[in-house]
Amino acid sequence: MAQSYSLCFRNTTNVFGTGDFTLERPLSSVSKYVSSKTQSPINKIIEDMAIEYKVRVEVTVFFMKIGEIDTLKENYEADVMVKAKWREPALDKGTFNPTERIPWERYWNPKLYVENVIGEPKETAFQMVTYTPSGQAYVVEKRRIKGTFLENLELNDFPFDIQDLTVTLMSDRPASEVELADNPVDLHRVNRQSFIDEQEWILYKCVETDLKEISYEHEDPSIKRPALKVKCRAARRPAYFFWNIFLITFLICSLSFVTFSVSYQLPQNRLQLTFTLVLTSVAFKFVVNQSLPKISYLTYLDVYILVTMVMLTFVCIWHGITTVLVRNGVTRITTYDTIALLVAASSYVIFNVIFPIRVYSKPGRARRQMHVKEKEYAERIRSQLAKHPLTKNGVMNHAVFPMSDIQ
Repeated sequence: MAQSYSLCFRNTTNVFGTGDFTLERPLSSVSKYVSSKTQSPINKIIEDMAIEYKVRVEVTVFFMKIGEIDTLKENYEADVMVKAKWREPALDKGTFNPTERIPWERYWNPKLYVENVIGEPKETAFQMVTYTPSGQAYVVEKRRIKGTFLENLELNDFPFDIQDLTVTLMSDRPASEVELADNPVDLHRVNRQSFIDEQEWILYKCVETDLKEISYEHEDPSIKRPALKVKCRAARRPAYFFWNIFLITFLICSLSFVTFSVSYQLPQNRLQLTFTLVLTSVAFKFVVNQSLPKISYLTYLDVYILVTMVMLTFVCIWHGITTVLVRNGVTRITTYDTIALLVAASSYVIFNVIFPIRVYSKPGRARRQMHVKEKEYAERIRSQLAKHPLTKNGVMNHAVFPMSDIQ
Protein backbone atom coordinates (compact mmCIF):
# COMPACT_ATOMS: atom_id res chain seq x y z
CA MET A 1 0.00 0.00 0.00
CA ALA A 2 2.77 2.41 0.92
CA GLN A 3 4.66 1.68 -2.25
CA SER A 4 1.52 2.32 -4.36
CA TYR A 5 1.02 5.72 -2.77
CA SER A 6 4.67 6.55 -3.23
CA LEU A 7 4.59 5.67 -6.90
CA CYS A 8 1.34 7.53 -7.35
CA PHE A 9 2.70 10.78 -5.94
CA ARG A 10 5.96 10.25 -7.82
CA ASN A 11 4.19 10.17 -11.14
CA THR A 12 0.99 12.22 -10.93
CA THR A 13 0.94 15.98 -11.41
CA ASN A 14 -2.74 16.60 -10.72
CA VAL A 15 -3.74 14.20 -7.94
CA PHE A 16 -5.40 16.92 -5.87
CA GLY A 17 -6.85 18.84 -8.80
CA THR A 18 -4.02 21.30 -9.29
CA GLY A 19 -0.58 21.43 -10.86
CA ASP A 20 1.28 23.45 -8.23
CA PHE A 21 4.21 21.01 -8.09
CA THR A 22 6.26 19.27 -10.76
CA LEU A 23 7.33 15.69 -10.97
CA GLU A 24 11.01 16.50 -11.07
CA ARG A 25 10.93 17.47 -7.41
CA PRO A 26 11.72 14.82 -4.75
CA LEU A 27 8.97 13.08 -2.82
CA SER A 28 9.60 15.32 0.17
CA SER A 29 8.28 18.24 -1.92
CA VAL A 30 5.13 16.28 -2.66
CA SER A 31 4.77 15.54 1.05
CA LYS A 32 4.93 19.25 1.91
CA TYR A 33 2.33 19.98 -0.73
CA VAL A 34 0.01 17.28 0.67
CA SER A 35 0.53 18.59 4.21
CA SER A 36 -0.75 22.02 3.14
CA LYS A 37 -3.89 20.48 1.62
CA THR A 38 -4.94 17.75 4.05
CA GLN A 39 -4.17 16.13 7.40
CA SER A 40 -4.54 12.56 6.10
CA PRO A 41 -2.22 9.89 7.63
CA ILE A 42 -0.92 9.34 4.09
CA ASN A 43 1.54 12.20 4.77
CA LYS A 44 3.55 9.97 7.07
CA ILE A 45 3.62 7.20 4.46
CA ILE A 46 4.95 9.54 1.80
CA GLU A 47 7.66 10.91 4.09
CA ASP A 48 8.85 7.39 4.92
CA MET A 49 8.81 6.24 1.31
CA ALA A 50 10.66 9.36 0.15
CA ILE A 51 13.63 8.03 2.14
CA GLU A 52 13.27 4.29 1.70
CA TYR A 53 11.86 3.78 -1.80
CA LYS A 54 14.16 3.16 -4.77
CA VAL A 55 13.07 2.94 -8.35
CA ARG A 56 14.64 -0.09 -10.02
CA VAL A 57 15.78 0.70 -13.55
CA GLU A 58 16.75 -2.34 -15.61
CA VAL A 59 19.29 -1.56 -18.30
CA THR A 60 20.40 -3.35 -21.46
CA VAL A 61 23.29 -2.16 -23.62
CA PHE A 62 23.63 -3.35 -27.20
CA PHE A 63 26.95 -2.62 -28.93
CA MET A 64 25.49 -2.26 -32.42
CA LYS A 65 28.73 -1.27 -34.10
CA ILE A 66 32.28 -0.92 -32.78
CA GLY A 67 34.68 1.09 -34.91
CA GLU A 68 38.36 1.85 -34.61
CA ILE A 69 40.11 1.21 -31.30
CA ASP A 70 42.77 3.92 -30.99
CA THR A 71 45.55 2.72 -28.68
CA LEU A 72 47.49 5.99 -28.87
CA LYS A 73 44.54 8.24 -27.91
CA GLU A 74 43.01 5.62 -25.60
CA ASN A 75 39.49 5.70 -27.00
CA TYR A 76 37.23 3.80 -29.35
CA GLU A 77 34.34 4.58 -31.68
CA ALA A 78 31.00 2.85 -31.26
CA ASP A 79 27.31 2.94 -32.05
CA VAL A 80 25.46 1.88 -28.89
CA MET A 81 21.82 1.27 -28.05
CA VAL A 82 20.87 1.75 -24.38
CA LYS A 83 17.53 0.34 -23.30
CA ALA A 84 16.16 1.25 -19.86
CA LYS A 85 12.95 -0.08 -18.28
CA TRP A 86 11.20 0.91 -15.07
CA ARG A 87 7.80 0.47 -13.42
CA GLU A 88 5.21 3.24 -13.87
CA PRO A 89 1.97 2.62 -11.91
CA ALA A 90 0.41 5.89 -13.09
CA LEU A 91 0.15 4.39 -16.59
CA ASP A 92 -1.42 1.08 -15.54
CA LYS A 93 -4.45 -0.09 -17.47
CA GLY A 94 -7.55 1.26 -15.75
CA THR A 95 -5.79 4.40 -14.51
CA PHE A 96 -4.66 5.69 -17.91
CA ASN A 97 -6.13 5.58 -21.38
CA PRO A 98 -3.51 3.93 -23.63
CA THR A 99 -4.91 5.69 -26.71
CA GLU A 100 -4.06 9.14 -25.34
CA ARG A 101 -0.78 10.87 -26.09
CA ILE A 102 1.57 10.55 -23.12
CA PRO A 103 3.09 13.82 -21.85
CA TRP A 104 6.43 12.32 -20.86
CA GLU A 105 7.68 15.53 -19.26
CA ARG A 106 5.15 15.01 -16.47
CA TYR A 107 6.39 11.57 -15.51
CA TRP A 108 9.38 10.40 -13.56
CA ASN A 109 12.59 9.69 -15.49
CA PRO A 110 15.91 8.26 -14.22
CA LYS A 111 17.86 10.86 -16.23
CA LEU A 112 20.42 8.43 -17.59
CA TYR A 113 23.47 9.55 -19.52
CA VAL A 114 26.74 8.05 -20.76
CA GLU A 115 29.60 9.32 -18.62
CA ASN A 116 32.62 8.30 -20.74
CA VAL A 117 31.51 9.66 -24.11
CA ILE A 118 33.83 12.29 -25.65
CA GLY A 119 32.68 15.48 -27.34
CA GLU A 120 29.16 15.81 -28.71
CA PRO A 121 27.88 12.43 -29.87
CA LYS A 122 24.92 11.86 -32.15
CA GLU A 123 22.10 10.83 -29.86
CA THR A 124 18.45 9.96 -30.43
CA ALA A 125 15.95 8.74 -27.84
CA PHE A 126 12.31 7.76 -27.56
CA GLN A 127 9.99 6.29 -24.94
CA MET A 128 7.17 3.81 -25.05
CA VAL A 129 4.91 1.92 -22.64
CA THR A 130 4.60 -1.86 -22.47
CA TYR A 131 2.11 -3.81 -20.40
CA THR A 132 2.17 -7.16 -18.64
CA PRO A 133 -0.84 -9.49 -19.04
CA SER A 134 -2.12 -8.17 -15.69
CA GLY A 135 -2.07 -4.57 -16.97
CA GLN A 136 1.01 -3.29 -15.15
CA ALA A 137 2.81 -0.54 -17.08
CA TYR A 138 6.54 -0.34 -17.73
CA VAL A 139 8.22 2.59 -19.41
CA VAL A 140 10.86 1.56 -21.93
CA GLU A 141 13.35 4.21 -22.99
CA LYS A 142 15.63 3.47 -25.95
CA ARG A 143 18.60 5.72 -26.54
CA ARG A 144 20.98 5.37 -29.47
CA ILE A 145 24.40 6.97 -29.05
CA LYS A 146 27.01 7.21 -31.79
CA GLY A 147 30.35 8.73 -30.87
CA THR A 148 33.79 8.29 -29.36
CA PHE A 149 34.14 6.71 -25.92
CA LEU A 150 37.02 7.18 -23.50
CA GLU A 151 38.78 4.02 -22.33
CA ASN A 152 41.84 3.85 -20.08
CA LEU A 153 43.82 1.06 -21.69
CA GLU A 154 45.93 -1.34 -19.64
CA LEU A 155 49.00 -1.90 -21.82
CA ASN A 156 51.22 -4.01 -19.56
CA ASP A 157 50.68 -7.03 -21.82
CA PHE A 158 51.05 -5.15 -25.12
CA PRO A 159 50.93 -6.50 -27.85
CA PHE A 160 49.28 -9.56 -26.26
CA ASP A 161 46.76 -7.45 -24.34
CA ILE A 162 43.01 -7.76 -23.90
CA GLN A 163 41.20 -4.44 -23.55
CA ASP A 164 37.85 -3.54 -22.00
CA LEU A 165 35.47 -1.49 -24.15
CA THR A 166 33.26 0.18 -21.58
CA VAL A 167 30.04 2.16 -21.66
CA THR A 168 29.52 3.85 -18.28
CA LEU A 169 25.87 4.68 -17.58
CA MET A 170 25.07 7.11 -14.80
CA SER A 171 21.99 8.80 -13.41
CA ASP A 172 21.61 12.43 -12.43
CA ARG A 173 19.51 11.23 -9.53
CA PRO A 174 21.09 10.06 -6.23
CA ALA A 175 21.58 6.40 -5.43
CA SER A 176 18.96 6.70 -2.69
CA GLU A 177 16.34 7.25 -5.41
CA VAL A 178 17.53 5.10 -8.33
CA GLU A 179 18.81 1.54 -8.48
CA LEU A 180 20.48 0.54 -11.75
CA ALA A 181 20.47 -3.17 -12.56
CA ASP A 182 20.96 -5.57 -15.45
CA ASN A 183 17.84 -6.66 -17.28
CA PRO A 184 17.52 -10.37 -16.41
CA VAL A 185 15.53 -11.10 -19.59
CA ASP A 186 17.17 -8.86 -22.20
CA LEU A 187 20.93 -9.54 -21.93
CA HIS A 188 23.70 -7.17 -22.92
CA ARG A 189 25.18 -8.17 -26.26
CA VAL A 190 27.62 -7.30 -29.03
CA ASN A 191 27.17 -7.32 -32.79
CA ARG A 192 30.42 -8.81 -34.03
CA GLN A 193 29.40 -8.78 -37.69
CA SER A 194 29.78 -4.98 -37.87
CA PHE A 195 33.14 -4.80 -36.09
CA ILE A 196 35.38 -2.56 -38.22
CA ASP A 197 38.80 -3.19 -36.67
CA GLU A 198 38.70 -6.94 -37.30
CA GLN A 199 42.18 -6.99 -38.87
CA GLU A 200 43.83 -5.80 -35.65
CA TRP A 201 41.51 -7.05 -32.90
CA ILE A 202 39.45 -10.08 -31.92
CA LEU A 203 36.09 -9.00 -30.48
CA TYR A 204 34.57 -11.27 -27.84
CA LYS A 205 30.83 -11.86 -27.49
CA CYS A 206 30.52 -11.98 -23.71
CA VAL A 207 29.60 -8.81 -21.82
CA GLU A 208 30.20 -8.09 -18.14
CA THR A 209 28.88 -5.37 -15.83
CA ASP A 210 30.09 -3.59 -12.74
CA LEU A 211 27.80 -1.55 -10.49
CA LYS A 212 29.30 1.32 -8.49
CA GLU A 213 28.27 4.44 -6.62
CA ILE A 214 30.23 7.59 -7.46
CA SER A 215 30.39 10.95 -5.72
CA TYR A 216 31.66 14.10 -7.41
CA GLU A 217 34.24 16.38 -5.84
CA HIS A 218 32.20 19.52 -6.54
CA GLU A 219 29.14 18.09 -4.76
CA ASP A 220 28.28 16.95 -1.28
CA PRO A 221 30.35 13.75 -0.78
CA SER A 222 27.42 12.12 1.00
CA ILE A 223 25.43 12.26 -2.26
CA LYS A 224 26.35 9.25 -4.35
CA ARG A 225 25.10 8.58 -7.84
CA PRO A 226 24.65 5.08 -9.30
CA ALA A 227 26.89 4.01 -12.18
CA LEU A 228 26.66 0.85 -14.27
CA LYS A 229 29.73 -0.08 -16.31
CA VAL A 230 28.91 -2.38 -19.20
CA LYS A 231 32.00 -3.74 -20.92
CA CYS A 232 32.82 -6.06 -23.75
CA ARG A 233 36.38 -7.09 -24.52
CA ALA A 234 38.71 -7.15 -27.51
CA ALA A 235 42.04 -8.98 -27.82
CA ARG A 236 44.81 -7.55 -29.96
CA ARG A 237 46.13 -9.69 -32.80
CA PRO A 238 49.91 -9.85 -32.12
CA ALA A 239 50.98 -11.29 -35.50
CA TYR A 240 51.85 -7.87 -36.96
CA PHE A 241 54.18 -7.04 -34.07
CA PHE A 242 55.72 -10.50 -34.13
CA TRP A 243 56.74 -10.40 -37.79
CA ASN A 244 57.61 -6.70 -38.00
CA ILE A 245 59.22 -5.97 -34.63
CA PHE A 246 60.00 -9.08 -32.57
CA LEU A 247 61.52 -11.03 -35.45
CA ILE A 248 63.47 -8.07 -36.86
CA THR A 249 64.81 -7.20 -33.42
CA PHE A 250 65.85 -10.82 -32.88
CA LEU A 251 67.74 -10.86 -36.19
CA ILE A 252 69.49 -7.55 -35.42
CA CYS A 253 70.72 -8.81 -32.08
CA SER A 254 71.76 -12.15 -33.58
CA LEU A 255 73.89 -10.30 -36.13
CA SER A 256 75.85 -8.71 -33.31
CA PHE A 257 77.38 -12.11 -32.54
CA VAL A 258 78.73 -12.24 -36.11
CA THR A 259 81.02 -9.32 -35.28
CA PHE A 260 83.15 -11.75 -33.26
CA SER A 261 84.24 -13.26 -36.61
CA VAL A 262 86.21 -10.06 -37.25
CA SER A 263 89.73 -10.29 -35.89
CA TYR A 264 90.11 -8.83 -32.39
CA GLN A 265 93.11 -6.97 -33.77
CA LEU A 266 90.65 -4.80 -35.75
CA PRO A 267 88.45 -3.45 -32.93
CA GLN A 268 87.48 -0.37 -34.94
CA ASN A 269 85.67 -2.60 -37.47
CA ARG A 270 83.95 -4.56 -34.72
CA LEU A 271 82.76 -1.40 -32.99
CA GLN A 272 81.58 0.16 -36.22
CA LEU A 273 79.38 -2.84 -37.03
CA THR A 274 78.02 -3.11 -33.50
CA PHE A 275 77.20 0.62 -33.23
CA THR A 276 75.27 0.37 -36.50
CA LEU A 277 73.14 -2.41 -35.03
CA VAL A 278 72.58 -0.40 -31.82
CA LEU A 279 71.33 2.60 -33.81
CA THR A 280 69.02 0.34 -35.78
CA SER A 281 67.48 -1.03 -32.57
CA VAL A 282 67.06 2.52 -31.26
CA ALA A 283 65.13 3.38 -34.43
CA PHE A 284 62.86 0.40 -33.82
CA LYS A 285 62.25 1.63 -30.26
CA PHE A 286 61.08 4.98 -31.60
CA VAL A 287 58.69 3.22 -33.98
CA VAL A 288 57.18 1.32 -31.05
CA ASN A 289 56.80 4.52 -29.01
CA GLN A 290 54.70 6.03 -31.80
CA SER A 291 52.19 3.19 -31.40
CA LEU A 292 51.70 3.68 -27.64
CA PRO A 293 50.62 6.51 -25.36
CA LYS A 294 53.15 7.95 -22.92
CA ILE A 295 52.87 5.39 -20.16
CA SER A 296 55.06 5.07 -17.07
CA TYR A 297 55.51 1.28 -17.18
CA LEU A 298 57.07 -1.25 -19.51
CA THR A 299 55.13 -3.42 -21.92
CA TYR A 300 56.22 -6.86 -23.11
CA LEU A 301 57.44 -5.30 -26.33
CA ASP A 302 59.45 -2.68 -24.41
CA VAL A 303 61.10 -5.40 -22.33
CA TYR A 304 62.11 -7.39 -25.40
CA ILE A 305 63.62 -4.39 -27.20
CA LEU A 306 65.42 -3.13 -24.08
CA VAL A 307 66.96 -6.57 -23.40
CA THR A 308 68.15 -6.61 -27.01
CA MET A 309 69.74 -3.18 -26.58
CA VAL A 310 71.42 -4.31 -23.36
CA MET A 311 72.86 -7.30 -25.22
CA LEU A 312 74.16 -5.06 -28.02
CA THR A 313 75.68 -2.73 -25.42
CA PHE A 314 77.46 -5.69 -23.78
CA VAL A 315 78.95 -6.68 -27.14
CA CYS A 316 80.12 -3.09 -27.74
CA ILE A 317 81.74 -2.93 -24.30
CA TRP A 318 83.51 -6.23 -24.84
CA HIS A 319 84.93 -5.08 -28.15
CA GLY A 320 86.24 -2.01 -26.34
CA ILE A 321 87.81 -4.22 -23.65
CA THR A 322 89.63 -6.31 -26.28
CA THR A 323 91.26 -3.12 -27.53
CA VAL A 324 92.71 -2.46 -24.08
CA LEU A 325 93.84 -6.08 -23.75
CA VAL A 326 95.67 -5.93 -27.08
CA ARG A 327 97.46 -2.72 -26.11
CA ASN A 328 98.56 -4.21 -22.81
CA GLY A 329 99.92 -7.32 -24.56
CA VAL A 330 97.60 -9.75 -22.77
CA THR A 331 97.85 -13.28 -24.09
CA ARG A 332 95.06 -15.79 -24.66
CA ILE A 333 92.75 -13.03 -25.94
CA THR A 334 91.24 -15.51 -28.39
CA THR A 335 90.10 -17.71 -25.49
CA TYR A 336 88.58 -14.77 -23.63
CA ASP A 337 86.87 -13.65 -26.84
CA THR A 338 85.34 -17.09 -27.32
CA ILE A 339 84.11 -17.19 -23.71
CA ALA A 340 82.48 -13.73 -24.13
CA LEU A 341 80.74 -14.89 -27.30
CA LEU A 342 79.41 -18.05 -25.61
CA VAL A 343 78.18 -16.12 -22.55
CA ALA A 344 76.42 -13.47 -24.65
CA ALA A 345 74.88 -15.92 -27.11
CA SER A 346 73.71 -18.40 -24.46
CA SER A 347 72.21 -15.61 -22.35
CA TYR A 348 70.25 -14.32 -25.32
CA VAL A 349 69.05 -17.83 -26.22
CA ILE A 350 67.88 -18.44 -22.65
CA PHE A 351 66.01 -15.12 -22.68
CA ASN A 352 64.26 -16.04 -25.95
CA VAL A 353 63.16 -19.33 -24.37
CA ILE A 354 61.86 -17.75 -21.16
CA PHE A 355 60.09 -14.86 -22.89
CA PRO A 356 57.48 -16.91 -24.85
CA ILE A 357 56.90 -19.10 -21.78
CA ARG A 358 56.13 -15.96 -19.81
CA VAL A 359 53.80 -14.71 -22.55
CA TYR A 360 51.96 -18.05 -22.59
CA SER A 361 51.61 -18.19 -18.80
CA LYS A 362 50.25 -14.65 -18.23
CA PRO A 363 48.70 -12.94 -21.29
CA GLY A 364 47.96 -16.35 -22.76
CA ARG A 365 46.12 -17.40 -19.61
CA ALA A 366 43.90 -14.31 -19.88
CA ARG A 367 42.95 -15.32 -23.42
CA ARG A 368 42.18 -18.86 -22.34
CA GLN A 369 39.95 -17.49 -19.60
CA MET A 370 38.11 -15.41 -22.18
CA HIS A 371 37.40 -18.55 -24.21
CA VAL A 372 35.85 -20.11 -21.09
CA LYS A 373 33.71 -17.00 -20.56
CA GLU A 374 32.63 -17.15 -24.20
CA LYS A 375 31.30 -20.68 -23.65
CA GLU A 376 29.54 -19.64 -20.44
CA TYR A 377 27.95 -16.68 -22.22
CA ALA A 378 26.69 -18.96 -25.02
CA GLU A 379 25.18 -21.28 -22.39
CA ARG A 380 23.43 -18.32 -20.74
CA ILE A 381 21.88 -17.36 -24.08
CA ARG A 382 20.69 -20.91 -24.73
CA SER A 383 19.12 -21.15 -21.28
CA GLN A 384 17.56 -17.69 -21.72
CA LEU A 385 16.00 -18.71 -25.04
CA ALA A 386 14.71 -21.91 -23.47
CA LYS A 387 13.02 -20.05 -20.59
CA HIS A 388 11.68 -17.13 -22.66
CA PRO A 389 10.85 -17.89 -26.30
CA LEU A 390 11.26 -15.06 -28.79
CA THR A 391 7.73 -13.71 -28.56
CA LYS A 392 6.16 -10.43 -27.63
CA ASN A 393 3.76 -11.33 -24.83
CA GLY A 394 3.04 -8.27 -22.79
CA VAL A 395 6.16 -6.64 -21.45
CA MET A 396 8.38 -9.54 -22.43
CA ASN A 397 9.66 -7.97 -25.61
CA HIS A 398 12.81 -10.07 -25.85
CA ALA A 399 15.82 -9.28 -27.92
CA VAL A 400 16.63 -11.47 -30.86
CA PHE A 401 20.09 -12.87 -30.27
CA PRO A 402 22.30 -13.23 -33.34
CA MET A 403 22.88 -16.86 -34.24
CA SER A 404 26.62 -16.27 -33.97
CA ASP A 405 26.16 -15.62 -30.25
CA ILE A 406 24.79 -19.09 -29.53
CA GLN A 407 27.17 -21.12 -31.60
